[in-house]
Amino acid sequence: MYRLLACIALIVVTVTAMDRVLASALGDLLLQSSDRFMAIYRPAEPDKAPADVVVLGNSRADNHFPVSTLGEVACGQALNLGMGGAPTVLSALLWEDYLERHDAPRLLVLEPTGLVDNPHDLADLPMLGYYSPRIDDFVRQENRELWLANNAFHLLTFNNNQTMRLAAGLMRPADDRTLVGVMPEPLKAQLAAAPDEVMTADDANWRALERIIGAAQARGTKVAVVITPYFPSYIAKLTNFDAFFGDLKARLPKGVTVIDARRAVDKPEMFMDSLHVNADGVRAMFTALEPGLRQLGNCPTDQPAGAIAALSQQRTEPAAGPIVRVSAP
Repeated sequence: MYRLLACIALIVVTVTAMDRVLASALGDLLLQSSDRFMAIYRPAEPDKAPADVVVLGNSRADNHFPVSTLGEVACGQALNLGMGGAPTVLSALLWEDYLERHDAPRLLVLEPTGLVDNPHDLADLPMLGYYSPRIDDFVRQENRELWLANNAFHLLTFNNNQTMRLAAGLMRPADDRTLVGVMPEPLKAQLAAAPDEVMTADDANWRALERIIGAAQARGTKVAVVITPYFPSYIAKLTNFDAFFGDLKARLPKGVTVIDARRAVDKPEMFMDSLHVNADGVRAMFTALEPGLRQLGNCPTDQPAGAIAALSQQRTEPAAGPIVRVSAP
């Protein structure tokens, strides 16, 4: 019996040691990926300038702000930390991790619709817990079973699609994540038949938004809340669409700039779905956003506009919808 127990103990120790060694090697390797999230946790390179502009939000931030174009519009180096499905609670964790490790950017661009996402969703966050004690503790609070499994066997932390994206980033530079394609007709029909909806935001997301803005302003970072386009038919389904964003603007502290581009794109062929514009829609959106973002980016006044050429050789004609830029009181 003692010999059997000793063998079992030896197997457990061996498996655990191998798990730790392999996970450590994999974690160090993936840290070199060009994936944008690794830029948070990789030590700052002495010969590389820090980001001038950082983007936060959910997939609408991820897919609507290509860093190549945003960097030219705002006259600086851009980093997009938008994460698909991420509520504002998760964006706050990424922002706090970033500020802990890097100099504060000149401008923070917030796409705020993560406010309506479930604050308990973890999105792609758990894998980043390997690099971040803050995120690891959040995963422990939200999903103790997942946290226990990942801490018992560290390789499980990397058992996800994000690891594949990080591995791809080792072999080639990460691309801008604008979407290509158009909204299919069956999806339009499904949207037309869908019932009306109400936009709601959990208090945890509101508090996270306050933390993000407070941490930015405390470091002298300008904050721009940029509300990106919605599909026109979907707007009609949201019974409190204007009221919700009116409440958002009223909650923002003094000094925050709001760029309201909800209706800046109104052509159906420029949408992938009800919440995301495609590459053509991004071009149209940036044509409208460019004057405001250039001003926030402290671009030289004698430098001509035209950064949309980074997306296309032909400048897209501005969409008909209004753009409103407001400084909160």
